[in-house]
Formats: sequence, C-alpha cells, structure tokens
Amino acid sequence: MKLVFRKNEQEEITVLQSHDGIDHAFVYTDMIKALLKDGALEVPVLEGTFTEEEKRSIDNMVSEINRETKEAMTAIVGAEKSDGNLAP
Repeated sequence: MKLVFRKNEQEEITVLQSHDGIDHAFVYTDMIKALLKDGALEVPVLEGTFTEEEKRSIDNMVSEINRETKEAMTAIVGAEKSDGNLAP
C-alpha cells in the first residue's frame, strides 16, 4: 500500500491510500491490514507543493512505521518459533 499526500492551494493536506494505482480514502484499519500482509508501506506520493520540512516529516513517519512493523513482525515470528507454532 502506498500513502498519497495531496496539498491544495489553501495549504490543506489530504491523505489517501493507493492500492493498484487506485486512490481510496485513508482508513487506519486498512493500513494496518496492509502492513500485516505486505510488511511495509511503499514510498509515499506527494502531490502539490510541500516544503522540505513537510517532505522530511512524511518520509520519517513512513520510515518509522515500516521500522516498527518490521520489529513487531520479527518478534511475532520469533515468539511463534519458540512456542513451536510456526506461522503459515
């Protein structure tokens, strides 16, 4: 899943999620499902004029989400292996 950030002329930022090139309204639970399925978010798309600080902030947020997801998934797999319950 890819997050799409759109900034309009009034400086308002809208966040969408993109699946297979089709944009949808952003829903946190959909993002969590995608993270569990795919393991990471793709590089975000920025549409409109973003400042360097805004770009950096968005990139840092996505990187942090991906890092936390990877750590959580690694911990889950490790716990399952030690319990003898391997994930499918």
